[in-house]
Amino acid sequence: MNYCINSQCNNRKNPEELDFCQACGTALLIENRYRIVRYLRQPQPAHPTKIFEVEDWGMGLEDWGSLKVLKVLKYDNNPDLVRLFKQEARVLMWLRHPGIPRVEPNGYFTVSPHKSSKQLHCLVMEKIEGENLEEWLINHGKIYQDEALDWLQQITEILDQLHSQNLLHRDLKPSNLILRPNGQLTVIDFGTVGVGDWGTTKIGSLGYSAPEQMTGEAVLQSDFFALGRTFVHLLTGQSPMNFPTEGKTGKIIWRNYAPQISPLLADFIDELMNPIPQRRPKHTRFILKKSKELSEKIAAKTKSKTQIKLYWKFLVLILMGFIGSRLLLPKIPFFIQTWIFPTFDKKLTNIGFEQYQNSNLGKAEFYYKLALKFNPENAASYLQLGLICETRQDFGCAKTEYQQAIDSAPARNNYYVAVAAINNLSRLQIWLDGNSEIAINNLNLGLQLMSEIRQTYPFDFTKRVESNLHKNLGWAYFQKLNYSQAQSHLKKAIKLNYENAPAQCLLAQLLEKVPTDVDSLTKVRQNCINIKSTQNPETNTWKNLVRQSLQTEGEKL
Repeated sequence: MNYCINSQCNNRKNPEELDFCQACGTALLIENRYRIVRYLRQPQPAHPTKIFEVEDWGMGLEDWGSLKVLKVLKYDNNPDLVRLFKQEARVLMWLRHPGIPRVEPNGYFTVSPHKSSKQLHCLVMEKIEGENLEEWLINHGKIYQDEALDWLQQITEILDQLHSQNLLHRDLKPSNLILRPNGQLTVIDFGTVGVGDWGTTKIGSLGYSAPEQMTGEAVLQSDFFALGRTFVHLLTGQSPMNFPTEGKTGKIIWRNYAPQISPLLADFIDELMNPIPQRRPKHTRFILKKSKELSEKIAAKTKSKTQIKLYWKFLVLILMGFIGSRLLLPKIPFFIQTWIFPTFDKKLTNIGFEQYQNSNLGKAEFYYKLALKFNPENAASYLQLGLICETRQDFGCAKTEYQQAIDSAPARNNYYVAVAAINNLSRLQIWLDGNSEIAINNLNLGLQLMSEIRQTYPFDFTKRVESNLHKNLGWAYFQKLNYSQAQSHLKKAIKLNYENAPAQCLLAQLLEKVPTDVDSLTKVRQNCINIKSTQNPETNTWKNLVRQSLQTEGEKL
């Protein structure tokens, strides 16, 4: 099937054997070389360009029959759009880098449909195989630290190519980055590239573009802001627009959604996103140097604990060999099975927890599972494995591990682990499954266990734990439309811990459903937004719902 390039044509689909469109007479072999195969992007009325996949039937043996991308400007009567389109063509012809689509010197041209004076501006470029990172996130989930450092280096090298030519990309975001099958990242969509005097045009994407760029005052460091925002999206799996901002600084609060990375890397990403351009890195070379130093520091921090890990691994191997020996097995004293193994599995769990705190999820997972080999009733390891599954957004796995923690906790009277697992499992049951009834039964069991926890843990700590149980019970009853029970539990949660932001946000939503005085509703809404808490994805959703209610009613905080 061949497509006609004429957007005014009544029937653009043509059999392959035709040279001219059967409906309008326009040549199907564009520039005597390219045949349109299909749309690569579905037509969007608001978008000034159309994107097609084309076959190249040029003279070069390398090009013969190869697939390329054809970008067509829909309008020739808008000087600014024509200028930007030609500018993109020139930029891509100049630059040669594996992270930039290749355009040959004759890749830009104009054509006119049959019996039309209208000129269609065309740009043919290399077709990049792979997924854009927005699609990649949907299919694979958020990235981890090693990927982040590698991708930061790659994207910065591409920006270095642009900036060295006095060019500014101005629209860096996950959907404009493609991961090739060989692992090479490629930046696409150079239609917004600025040449020389970058600050004359207000252009970019909300959530990614720097504040100064959106007011027409872009600088080189504006690309660094978008780079930081891009990595927030990649590391959290959420758009930067979803995160609350600090009132004084304007910085987004995102770190709790990326526990898999080192604070060192998080600090540097915050530096890239500083609202003030002068406080961001000055040039790409600095970012390249800094990312290399970060990789070395993070590696050194991990290496400092290698001796301890090797010691425990060596001890594990010895014990495994000792256990596996048929000759020695009958001679293992009873006290080893009774005392050494339980102590040993706790040690492994502690090592796993250290790895988890350092965002080494794979190694943490290894030690937790190894601890369970020695003691299948190690409830703390099940709980931590559930947290790892949640971080990876594998919620089915998380629910299984939390249930195992609940079932195993009584063996060692580990009541806190049981209650923590109940809280986390109930959250997922309410949020993902809509299964409020089961969640209510589990949470009431958790409240019964609080008497045991109070005997062991400090008073302030137990209040926060009990507050979360009541918050989740309030949420469950709210889902069941039992507003009186929901309100009772949410108020208990806030009384136990006034800083429980999720409880404040849920109560704000509930008070919108029941008769209440305006002052009480306003106060709870303000608490919801002002109290910092971004530990769970549902909390941020609730904060945004409260903000939307305020905007609808014209209130201002």
